Amino acid sequence: MAPSAASKSPLPREHGAWAMLLQPFLGAWIVVHKFSWTIAPALASVVLVFLIREPLITLARQKWTWRTTHPETPQARRYVAIELALLAASGAALLLVWPWWILAILGVSAATLTAIAVLVTIRNRQRAVWFQALSAAGLGSSALAACLAVSGSVPLWGWWFWALHAAHFLAAILVVHARLDARIAARKNIAAPSGRAAFWAQIAFAAAGLALIATRHAWYGSAAIFSAAVHLFDLRTLSTPQALAMPMKTVGVRAMSFSIAFTLLVVAGSLAGLIS
Repeated sequence: MAPSAASKSPLPREHGAWAMLLQPFLGAWIVVHKFSWTIAPALASVVLVFLIREPLITLARQKWTWRTTHPETPQARRYVAIELALLAASGAALLLVWPWWILAILGVSAATLTAIAVLVTIRNRQRAVWFQALSAAGLGSSALAACLAVSGSVPLWGWWFWALHAAHFLAAILVVHARLDARIAARKNIAAPSGRAAFWAQIAFAAAGLALIATRHAWYGSAAIFSAAVHLFDLRTLSTPQALAMPMKTVGVRAMSFSIAFTLLVVAGSLAGLIS
């Protein structure tokens, strides 16, 4: 029997977004390869900011979209209250070692991005390219949190870590949407959208990779070219029935494997920069 609306999970349904959130954090921590107790509240804050979006979307829909009271609304209020309390506790712990202005910047940025995500979602504009780019940057910024958690600052490699992951995530998100569009078009027996945004995102990322290699950032450049090549291949195969028939779970597992490989290349580049 299907679960009732009141027992709806508060966890975000985008499983790939969890990887996009946690991979940069864990990858940056590998580069730092040092433990600090502040890792725990920093990771908790990153996850809580991500989690709170879902119940906030429910509350926003209840206020501005739904005409009647939905049963999941009281549950969403409870989750928001609990998550805000945990965020306050994590922030208080970090305030013991971080300057207040760093926490203020992070808090305002997180609140702004969350508010934008809620507004865009209730207006069903999640597929806008500008919002996809903003989401990719927001998820990838967990790498910055890992750097701050250990050293209290973001070194140059940390900014590279963030930028490369943001670009990779945007490229991946656009390819996923191109795949979904192609599957819908195949079912309706109509021409699929061109996927132009996804294609040019890969070309731009590949060009950036070549520029990085030319400026002696071989590992970073290789990561960018690897990402672009994998996604261009995916786009190329979307015209075949076999590719479109592939279960989305299989697509997700394969994408996860490629994404982990990308992160490891970026980790190698960051470690190489520290050694040289």
